[in-house]
Amino acid sequence: MKSILFLTVLLATCLPASGKSLCNSEDKMLFSCEIGNKNVSACLTPSTTIKYLYGNKDKVELSLNSPFFSSTVCPGGGISRLRFQNGNYSYIVYDVMCNASSIGDGQWSKSDFAGLIVLNRDKVVVNADCTDFEDHVLGVNSSLLPGNVEREEFNYEIP
Repeated sequence: MKSILFLTVLLATCLPASGKSLCNSEDKMLFSCEIGNKNVSACLTPSTTIKYLYGNKDKVELSLNSPFFSSTVCPGGGISRLRFQNGNYSYIVYDVMCNASSIGDGQWSKSDFAGLIVLNRDKVVVNADCTDFEDHVLGVNSSLLPGNVEREEFNYEIP
């Protein structure tokens, strides 16, 4: 029994954390998904800073702070977005979880997807859907957002 406990502790200590999220182990994950061979993560640090991270475990290519949060309701769900600004560029992680339309006797088609949009002013530079959710986080976990996160009106013009 002691050897099984020792082996379990050893494996937990030596193996990397599951998933490809770029959040540190002490962070709370607000959003994380794979887009091709890259990861985009939004992490809440213990000091309540919200970080946007893009890249992979070997190299974080972009790190930003201080997002704006927006959300709206849709039939059977909602749409949430965190927008991080860097000069003229906006980096938006989003989720759409809605009942899209009635398909008969109390049945609804579902729209469940998430992704990343990059804007240069008003021009869409990147619009990429998440290809994997290894960390089992689908969408923006808005329940973890601290009260001091700046909110903005939900803008339907932003894809």
